[in-house]
Amino acid sequence: MNNLEPQFLRRFNVRAIIGKGGMSRPTVDAMQEMGAVYLAITGGAAVVAARGVSEVKGVHWLEMGMPEAMWVLEGDDFGPMTVAIDAHGNSLFEAIDAEVERNVPSIKQKLGLD
Repeated sequence: MNNLEPQFLRRFNVRAIIGKGGMSRPTVDAMQEMGAVYLAITGGAAVVAARGVSEVKGVHWLEMGMPEAMWVLEGDDFGPMTVAIDAHGNSLFEAIDAEVERNVPSIKQKLGLD
């Protein structure tokens, strides 16, 4: 679905996406263009998040499978979530990946793997 996100954002004027795995750079760029954010919810915390859902208003594209379907939820105190991609194109996922890559050589050296 990630490859369809830029078109989806533009067509439906989406302002927020909730997920846990991040988005591709083309999607991040589209989010910046649209002023949208990506809210990351902690993997494995579905029970905590579900407590904040008061009603399922609808579900669309269920034929794509439950994780890929678009759910329309009503909630109160839904979360916790982290703004992992902001409306300025900054991605926490990309920043962490870059930091890991910077640290790989020294870690390999410390482990004697170079």
